[in-house]
Amino acid sequence: MVNKKEIQKLYFSLTNFEAQTIERLRLGYTNYTYLINNKHVLRFKRKVVDSFYDSFLESKIIKAIENLKISEKVIYFDQKKGIKLSNYIPKTKKIITLPTNKQLKFVASTLKKLHQAKIETGVSFDVVKRLLYYKSQCSDFVDKNYETQVIKQAERIYSLYPSVLCHNDVVRGNLLFRPNKVYLIDFEYASDNIPLFDLASFLSENTIEDELTRKAFLKFYFKRKCDEKIYYHLLKIIELQDILWYYWAQMYYIKTKDETYKKITHLKWQAILKNKTLNK
Repeated sequence: MVNKKEIQKLYFSLTNFEAQTIERLRLGYTNYTYLINNKHVLRFKRKVVDSFYDSFLESKIIKAIENLKISEKVIYFDQKKGIKLSNYIPKTKKIITLPTNKQLKFVASTLKKLHQAKIETGVSFDVVKRLLYYKSQCSDFVDKNYETQVIKQAERIYSLYPSVLCHNDVVRGNLLFRPNKVYLIDFEYASDNIPLFDLASFLSENTIEDELTRKAFLKFYFKRKCDEKIYYHLLKIIELQDILWYYWAQMYYIKTKDETYKKITHLKWQAILKNKTLNK
């Protein structure tokens, strides 16, 4: 939590307005976020546990995507501390259970717009390097043979696709829907990656497991019938993501003792067991 007086002082220094109302928003696992005067959102980074986070890179990406009009309007960003002040986007909705067809289209078109902008940061997401680092901070591990198999398959898939700027964290909390569009927020994990990673992230993190729905989403993105080879690659990337975020959540739980991370660890472990069973 951030001290109320600290919030008031910073907000006034940035806007010349008093923070008359301050409401904590339950957004993001690694931030403290506050809605101020029902007008601005002020984000403070929690103590950084993930050594891959780069506030300078996030600032660079925010500027690079500004003209795409796919995200919130950021009016201040502290490159050293990762503190961010942005305009509040009112009257938005999130995916509650499963996305509607309209929401699938919005997400597909927004991700396509991001990927087709062909922005490159020069910084790779490097999923395997991240996975191995998170794993080194953990005490419970995935079956070695299965993990090795998943990584090798993913590395082959990665060699087939170009790398562009990707969001890399398309969880429901980062998708704010209006009747005619979706806003993709919080680019703290964004860096260069293959577009398939974002597509897999959206489907996996929003628990979209129905094959027809998954293929409909891919059809919206690619503007054609789902290619079975691409669909197979998508499933393999989801397997990799489940292992990646399993170690990520476990690492955060070990370091913070926050029960939220324990819950995520359990959910990812269940997904890994299911994936492993399907591979037999």
